This record gives sequence, structure tokens and C-alpha cells, in this order.
Amino acid sequence: MNSTKTHILGLLFFLLGAPMLPAYAQQEQEELNADRPDNSQGPGIVSRGYVQLEAGYNYQKLNDRIRTYAYPTALLRVGLLQGVELRVQGAVKDSVIENGTSRHVKGWGPLSVGTKVRLWEESGWRPEAAINAMLVLPVAHELFKPDNVEPQFSLGFSNALSETMDLSYNLGYGWTDGEPQRSYGANITKQFMDKVSLYLEVFGNKGKGEPAEHQADLGILYLLLPNLQVDIAAGRRLNKAAPHHFFTTGLAFRLPR
Repeated sequence: MNSTKTHILGLLFFLLGAPMLPAYAQQEQEELNADRPDNSQGPGIVSRGYVQLEAGYNYQKLNDRIRTYAYPTALLRVGLLQGVELRVQGAVKDSVIENGTSRHVKGWGPLSVGTKVRLWEESGWRPEAAINAMLVLPVAHELFKPDNVEPQFSLGFSNALSETMDLSYNLGYGWTDGEPQRSYGANITKQFMDKVSLYLEVFGNKGKGEPAEHQADLGILYLLLPNLQVDIAAGRRLNKAAPHHFFTTGLAFRLPR
């Protein structure tokens, strides 16, 4: 194992272990709130002293020639303060390029680190809001590594439409491969039978000088335990510029319960 991977693993183990002692002192039952599998990441924040790992498998068909896989994708969320969380994100990526023959290019995707900070709570028609700030680091396989550190920002909002239905939406701006990119997402989530939720989402992005890409997806979330949720989702493009279709499944696990 090279030194870069050793440092990454060491950081993950440290972040997992550091908040555990104060966390066990908390008695209030926390509701599990995951940022996967949808793209409209809302303002939900992991409470102080809790650690949450969200991981999964993603498949995407970009066009007739290119398919991409990411397994596992992983997002580590650590509650540092009330209303502030630390975020570390990464994935192992595999690209399959078909042009008469197939070629696999597999390796670590870029490592991202950052934070999500609550701005204000929901009050009447005013939505709950948070800002998410990430830095995509040039720590990756050569094929996936950005040339420089690339910042990503998004504002996430959420409104409770009823006791069992929520609207989440966000607006984002950042840099991808050295070029600015804008993004958006919105979903409606409906809860059934306390443990099952269904969401419908639209999202998209637009890079500089590129046509906008718009997609839609449908997902199911199932709460196996108070601190363990599994999910499955699939979606497809809404215009020709967007990737053809995708599929994802995974879980969110929080410590302590």
C-alpha cells in the first residue's frame, strides 16, 4: 500500500474514533438523515458526537460507448459542533470504454474534504437552510485526478409539506476539470409506514460552454434499524446532452444508535 492510501486510511480511522466518547453521553434518539442516494442534498446535518458513513454502488451509461462504475462510493460525516459537520468523500472508479473493444480503467477517484453548516432552522414558509463547501483534492488515479484543488459550493433547503412529506432542493456552483459548473436539484420525499420512504427527483448541471444536462430519478429508502438505512434508485436523462441512465444502491450507517 502506497503512502497516499495509508494516510487516507489513517485519517478515516481517526475521524471515526475521535467523536465516540462524547457521543455515548447523548441520550436523545436522533433521526437518521442521509445525503444519499438523491442528488438534491438537503440541509440535514449530523449532530455533534455522531459519525455517519454512507456508501454504495453506482452504475451509469453515459452514451453508446461509455459506461462508468463507482464502487464503493463513500461519504463520511462527523458531527463536530451543533449545526456543523465534517465531510470526507471518495470512491473507487472504473470506466469501460467500448469502441469495438473494451478497456477498463480502474482507480481511486478524487478525495474531497469539507463541511456542511446550518444557516437557519425552518420557520413557517421559510425553509431550513445549510451551506455545503467541499474541496476536491488532486489525490486520485491519474485518469481521474484534477490538475488543481477544485472548490464546490451548494446551498441546500428543505420545507416540510406535511408530517410525512418533505421538499428538498439545492443550488450549486463549483469547478470541474478546471471549468466552472452550475448545478441544481429538487425532490419530494413521502414517508410510508414509518420505515419506508419514496422520493421523486429532478436534477442537472451546466458547464461553461456546454449544453445543460437534466435528469430525473426515483428511489426507495428502507430503515432497517434506527441507525441503518438501505436504498435503491434509478434514473434517466431528460435531454440528449445528459447521461443516458443510471442505477445506484447502498446504505447509511450511524454510530452510536
